[in-house]
Amino acid sequence: MIKDRTSPSVIVFCKWFPVGMILCFLLLAGGCATANRHPGGEGVKAEPPAEILTFPAPGSAKALEPTVVSYPEYRDPLIWVNRGIFAFNDVTYRYLLIPVGKGYTRVIPDPVRTSVGNFFDNIKMPISAVNHLLQLEPQLLGRDLLRFGINTTLGLAGLFDPAKAWWGLEKADTDFDETLAGYGVGYGIYLVLPILGPSNLRNSASIVAGHFLNPVVYLLENPERSAVQGFDAFQDYAPGAERYETLREKVEDPYIFFRNLHLQGVQRDEDY
Repeated sequence: MIKDRTSPSVIVFCKWFPVGMILCFLLLAGGCATANRHPGGEGVKAEPPAEILTFPAPGSAKALEPTVVSYPEYRDPLIWVNRGIFAFNDVTYRYLLIPVGKGYTRVIPDPVRTSVGNFFDNIKMPISAVNHLLQLEPQLLGRDLLRFGINTTLGLAGLFDPAKAWWGLEKADTDFDETLAGYGVGYGIYLVLPILGPSNLRNSASIVAGHFLNPVVYLLENPERSAVQGFDAFQDYAPGAERYETLREKVEDPYIFFRNLHLQGVQRDEDY
């Protein structure tokens, strides 16, 4: 249920548009196939090599191939717990999320998926705005607010992005993970989260903070809230789903591969 403070038109749109999209895609995409974007990676005594993705150019026939690089340090003290969660995620990805994700991307046209993504990006503006404030980035905070005003009005509740198309105001997404990293907080330890996949202590704190900064939490009550947030995560995940499936087939130990891939990304972000 949506709270009484919201106007009737906004109530109807926020409540039923995402839910309607969920029902449509479930009806249309029931039996197709795809793979996850973020699953996890391992090792205890000797450090295995980390591996990264090399993606072909759009339209290229070249297959995805993992490229091996060295990753000398990692903190994975919960490796056996993480392995169990990774195994659960792996089954969920391959037999549920990947097939449904493939169906979603094949049945739903790109412009529709882009507009749905724009809508969720727009409504989650407070996440970037608050973190740009904490990062002492007033110009980016101002851009967040200006983009929100333009896209909510001229962009029809955020379905379109005239702020970028007409005024060149690019979105500058950020989150609590970047804020903490900017203040020198390390990633802590490696974690594999159920369904969400590879993470770490710092990133997990960011997920919690992002949850409470998301207006959907205050506009909707369960079960609508969970359905909308779940669909938001799914439609963001679906386009890259097949990468997980493709890469998993090419590595001897998927847990190690995806763990190292995640930690390599953490290292890259800290370096640059």
